[in-house]
Amino acid sequence: LTMRFFMYADNLNPIQLKRRAPEHQFLFRAYVPAHTIKFDRWSNQWRCGIATIVPSAGERVWGAVFELTPEDVIELDKFEGDLPEDAYRHVEVHVFTEDGQKEFVTTHVGQAIGKFKPKEHYLDWVMAGIRKWVLLDECIEMWNLFRTKYFARIGINPLIVLTLFGL
Repeated sequence: LTMRFFMYADNLNPIQLKRRAPEHQFLFRAYVPAHTIKFDRWSNQWRCGIATIVPSAGERVWGAVFELTPEDVIELDKFEGDLPEDAYRHVEVHVFTEDGQKEFVTTHVGQAIGKFKPKEHYLDWVMAGIRKWVLLDECIEMWNLFRTKYFARIGINPLIVLTLFGL
């Protein structure tokens, strides 16, 4: 029995997706309403905060829905050994497709353990997935905002970064 799974953030990266869910099948782009991205989990692999979704009125998180086999789900839940077993849990959520259809799917939601910051290499990895699945400008702008916050925190003018990256 297959599962329809909403992927966001680093799980959208095609390299990671192939490793964690090798038999995945893309179904459609979608967003989770009334949620935003937070970096409430630490990753030893990334050496920075990693994304989860949390409730937030008026915001939405874009991603894509994939059909996963039971074997895909088992592998996906291992997080390549980077996180404890209880770090993320499956949650049933409503998503909306680009044309406004409401769908009921499963996603991962992280158990918050603190407030962490993403790093540039992690954000680059996420953006590769966003580009692969041709997510909307709204999604790209949200992730670029995390990038400008990162550069501001380390003392680099975010406007210079936006200009250099052509964002």
